[in-house]
Amino acid sequence: MGISDRDYARVNAGSGPRPAARLGVDSLRLMSFTSWIIVINVAVFILCTALRGHGVPVYVNSEVLSDRPAGKLIVQDQLFSTGTNSSPAPQNVRLEAGAAVRRPIVLESTRQHVGWANFRVMDPITAIGHFSTYQGFQRVEVWRLVTFQFLHAGPTHLILNMLGLWLFGGTVERKLGFRKYAAFYLVCGIFGGLLYMVLNLFGNIIPSGAEWIHKIPGLLVHETTSPLVGASAGVFGVIVACAYLEPKENVQILFIPIGIPLPWFAYGYVALSIFNLFSGSANAGGEAAHVGGAIAGYYFIRHSHLLRDFFDVFGDSRRPGGGRSSPGARAAEVDRILQKVSRQGADSLTASERRTLSSHVRSDAPRSNAEPGS
Repeated sequence: MGISDRDYARVNAGSGPRPAARLGVDSLRLMSFTSWIIVINVAVFILCTALRGHGVPVYVNSEVLSDRPAGKLIVQDQLFSTGTNSSPAPQNVRLEAGAAVRRPIVLESTRQHVGWANFRVMDPITAIGHFSTYQGFQRVEVWRLVTFQFLHAGPTHLILNMLGLWLFGGTVERKLGFRKYAAFYLVCGIFGGLLYMVLNLFGNIIPSGAEWIHKIPGLLVHETTSPLVGASAGVFGVIVACAYLEPKENVQILFIPIGIPLPWFAYGYVALSIFNLFSGSANAGGEAAHVGGAIAGYYFIRHSHLLRDFFDVFGDSRRPGGGRSSPGARAAEVDRILQKVSRQGADSLTASERRTLSSHVRSDAPRSNAEPGS
């Protein structure tokens, strides 16, 4: 979105009523969920960077001799550097994240060396929190479907994701409220991880000799240990949801002076990810997560009632009044809808907004002074 389209850039502009959709930090409460997500992601990235010198080896794959003697195999603790002339890594020396190391695989009975177990070095937080098909599915470490959403591969990766969240998150959060929006965002990220995992599983269950598997578009044939990190899946869900809530808003990309309708931008972005996934781009795994997050965002913004019980850990929102928003929140939502009608007309309202406005009108209708049964 162009700077001139931002609400805070139009103060004193004299261009008529302020728009109902304020996409940016001006519309966020100090402790909104969007703010929390941005702060947490930045803090985690800084901490990961600070701990790069305290790397942890994470398993990648094994290379075992095909003509080895029969017997039980074990992986020794001794680390070796990779390369043609492998040498033992110095003891008590910190490993730097990004390095590659390996450990010898030997026969338990004779200690005969029969292969290598390969590892990539990650900082401790990324090692514990990243998602992969191997860690999340084969080892059933399901928490990684949430934790990978708070990790990033580099500063550019982090900045782009947080920028998308900052631009579009406020609108979706105002519509859903703090708790539902938190559930929505995390569910989109989880669906992104699940689609990545499913495509990676199908890409690896076919026998290795079947070369035709590589010709099936969308399947991820890389190692099941390949890591997935980033908030992109959740951000894609938020962008798709924002396009549904504000279909007549325009987006200005970089310095292009022509505004693009928000739905075109959102669905075009998703279409690009689908193309990259099917064409087998270098970041096909990340594109799979983008598509999974977008699908979840498209569905759950239209069925947000399904998110109600996501955080029912300390209470039950299904109790009378437990799942209702506060009067202040309802009044703010009605004000937003009325402003939208004033600016864009009644035809611009979504089905959900029409129901909200209709419910408000019914609740404010005059009532008889006589109580039933009196």
